[in-house]
Amino acid sequence: MPRIHVGDRVLEVPEGTSLLAAFQGNGVPVATSCGGVATCGLCRVTVVQGRENLTGLVDGELTHLGSIAKVVGLRLACQAKLTGAGDVKVDVPPLEDVAARKARKAERLRAQRPGSGGSSGGGVGSGRR
Repeated sequence: MPRIHVGDRVLEVPEGTSLLAAFQGNGVPVATSCGGVATCGLCRVTVVQGRENLTGLVDGELTHLGSIAKVVGLRLACQAKLTGAGDVKVDVPPLEDVAARKARKAERLRAQRPGSGGSSGGGVGSGRR
């Protein structure tokens, strides 16, 4: 049975299982919003070893990951399926708090505006007419 090494864990899953299904079935947190149909691109992982034990890259992956994916081992966990009995070692990025990331971006954009107060200068209550 194929084995996936992720962090300090080893997952044994049946051949034909996608990395995403293996992670979700074994409590390994991985980002996704499309349910595993390669439309969101959030479930990207890096295959460190054992690429030959996974299905090949599909067009949907190249759309999200770019052609560099082949060189550095990037895959969408929803599309990479185990094809043999060999081991695969995968790095899964930590889940990101999307709300916190959006708040940081909004703050950064406010700080970049002229006037340093984040105000556009002509809004409600600005005293301008």
